[in-house]
This record gives sequence, structure tokens and C-alpha cells, in this order.
Amino acid sequence: MSKTLAIQLPDELQEQLLQRANKLNMSLESLVLQSLTQLVSSPAPDEFDPISPLLGTLTAKVDDIGENHERYIGSALQQEIASAE
Repeated sequence: MSKTLAIQLPDELQEQLLQRANKLNMSLESLVLQSLTQLVSSPAPDEFDPISPLLGTLTAKVDDIGENHERYIGSALQQEIASAE
């Protein structure tokens, strides 16, 4: 079963949506429905981890950061203190 939802769009938003729908060769209704479907299937904002999109995209010469992060942080702090003196 489907339901009908009536919403009022600001003129500027309607124009932007119509332009996007035309570029995608879709109706405004289809674009809005697709957008809402994607919205509810995406993680909620409090579930989103901003680091997730970066996972697997970075490379480093050091490959033991997970195991030795305290050592690396300590070393960086020592270097920072030494350069401040």
C-alpha cells in the first residue's frame, strides 16, 4: 500500500529539484521518492563515523600504528617539547 504526501517546497528548492530531475530524465516525484528512500537507508547521523569514508584510502610507510600508537604519540610529544625549548 502506498500513501500520498503533500509538501510545500520553496520556489528555489523546487527549481533546483526540477533541474536535477530533468538532468536525470526523471519526474520530480520520482527524484524526491528516490532521495527519501536513500535517506532512510543511510546510517542515521549519530551512527555515521566520519572516518569511515577514509578507510582503505590512505597509505603509510608505518604499518604498526594500531599496535604502537602510544609510542608514536609519545615520540611526537617529545619532539614537540624539545622544539619548544
